[in-house]
Amino acid sequence: MLHQISWFTYAVSILSLVIIYYAYVGLTFYRAELRTAFYKLTGRQPTLETFGKGDLQIPDYDIMGKAQPGDVEFVRADELSFGPADLTDEQESEQSTKAIIPAGSDSLLIGDFSEMVSEAKTLIRVINESSESKENFEMLFRLIIQKYPALTGTAYQQQINDFLLSEGVPQFPFSLTLTDLENYWTNEN
Repeated sequence: MLHQISWFTYAVSILSLVIIYYAYVGLTFYRAELRTAFYKLTGRQPTLETFGKGDLQIPDYDIMGKAQPGDVEFVRADELSFGPADLTDEQESEQSTKAIIPAGSDSLLIGDFSEMVSEAKTLIRVINESSESKENFEMLFRLIIQKYPALTGTAYQQQINDFLLSEGVPQFPFSLTLTDLENYWTNEN
């Protein structure tokens, strides 16, 4: 039976099967991309698609069009208003007299603090599981401190020390004191 099929017939049948397969995959999974490419090639505007009972029409093209840089106005930051427009003059004067905390002063420290606590938990687990020495703990803890230098000398430093003393010391195979931890924070050796 295989002797009756010529190479040309075999090649045509394989090529037709491959074309049918890729046409099916393209139309099934890449319909929107193919439609967009077709509209770009022909230069026509796509029709609006309607969903449900025709209440919502979503165009398949950009609604806004291209940006026009000619009509750009620059305004000062104090001229921008994003708050409610219902404020009375007294309320506006109260808001302007309030002290504003600089953005990011404490919020960045909170993020660093939570990341450092997470790394301290990992350090406690690693030291506990591998029964490492105090010198290895010191080296690893100093590396963590170097990653978060902004926490040195803040209230977060004391919280991390307290966390290590309460959570880590009972599990460690060596003794650790608050004085040791303070020395790790201050000495960069």
